Amino acid sequence: MSTTVTWDTGSLNKNVTTFPTTFHETYGLHSIVSQVTASGEWAKQRFTCSVAHAESTAINKTFSACALNFIPPTVKLFHSSCNPVGDTHTTIQLLCLISGYVPGDMEVIWLVDGQKATNIFPYTAPGTKEGNVTSTHSELNITQGEWVSQKTYTCQVTYQGFTFKDEARKCSESDPRGVSSYLSPPSPLDLYVHKAPKITCLVVDLATMEGMNLTWYRESKEPVNPGPLNKKDHFNGTITVTSTLPVNTNDWIEGETYYCRVTHPHLPKDIVRSIAKAPGKRAPPDVYLFLPPEEEQGTKDRVTLTCLIQNFFPADISVQWLRNDSPIQTDQYTTTGPHKVSGSRPAFFIFSRLEVSRVDWEQKNKFTCQVVHEALSGSRILQKWVSKTPELELQELCADATESEELDELWASLLIFITLFLLSVSYGATSTLFKVKWVLATVLQEKPQAAQDYANIVRPAQ
Repeated sequence: MSTTVTWDTGSLNKNVTTFPTTFHETYGLHSIVSQVTASGEWAKQRFTCSVAHAESTAINKTFSACALNFIPPTVKLFHSSCNPVGDTHTTIQLLCLISGYVPGDMEVIWLVDGQKATNIFPYTAPGTKEGNVTSTHSELNITQGEWVSQKTYTCQVTYQGFTFKDEARKCSESDPRGVSSYLSPPSPLDLYVHKAPKITCLVVDLATMEGMNLTWYRESKEPVNPGPLNKKDHFNGTITVTSTLPVNTNDWIEGETYYCRVTHPHLPKDIVRSIAKAPGKRAPPDVYLFLPPEEEQGTKDRVTLTCLIQNFFPADISVQWLRNDSPIQTDQYTTTGPHKVSGSRPAFFIFSRLEVSRVDWEQKNKFTCQVVHEALSGSRILQKWVSKTPELELQELCADATESEELDELWASLLIFITLFLLSVSYGATSTLFKVKWVLATVLQEKPQAAQDYANIVRPAQ
């Protein structure tokens, strides 16, 4: 009778491979193997395998994957310089470096102006292992004519269901360099935890501060009280100026608009920048804290904790690490900038990475990844923590589950073997007994005078 195997992987895209049925002549039984390859956020999904057989009741088995440590790759795109004496057919090389990721399935594609190109032929090298992580690179050669046409080239890496990319294009020779101004919103940490939010206005590429003026104002015309200007000189001769404006938490949340105006003799007109709370439907983040990889726990002097924060909107978010509920200095951990989640929905994700000494980790200290975001309820804070003990429990749980399944399979095979062995022994003993009885009966019938002799043989010694 035929057997059907189906998989349910929830919202994940899946690729199912079911191998042909095999027959075990020893046991007179059939077996079948089916495997599923799923992409996307598989680590938090449940998988169900359903087996249907005409001669028995359908069987459904549901399980979850044990948590794995996830280290995202770093993607950087570099390009060679234009040849001033070359023509449009001179080669420009684009080099995409992909580094610092745990070995696993990875896809590298190149985009031209955001679209997958079919007329280019990149080369992606095999991965090179460097300690516990792997690095690789992808090369793409284009003509100088294509490069100067202002097309944007993107190296896009798909790894563990996430997309990482970097892009490059030739700057236009006519693009003017001059004074620029930027506004940044208050951080969620200052807004909801420290209760001291502030907006920052950054002015860059100033040749001199002489005649420069920076002013703040609000759309509501309410008064403002900015802090003093901070000046910084750079090695290339330019000057950067920073100004901060303390704001009221309720005013910011309710959507007040703030303006920064920069005037300078070198500017043809004033630069005015505005900022307000970003519009759109709010989405709270999902936070996952990963234990150090097993490879680090046995040999390295330092271990790595990784915090994945995803599916949040807007992009403004604060991440802070705590040790035994006390803040860790910001220079001891690294947090990436927000990356847009693939797809049409407005959502972002980031990673934060903390290195701690082995001694600190072995002492079972508590390490917490604290996330602050406006879409979180209550205090706007979400915490996830780990220590040495939960790691061991998780490893033992995964190991016990695997060992239990292996023991079940071993016992099933052993019981079948013992049963067949006992049947074989019983059959052999019974067959031999009947043969002995038949021989004795034959001998007794043919030689009755020797019956006394056989009796003496089988009679116990006196």
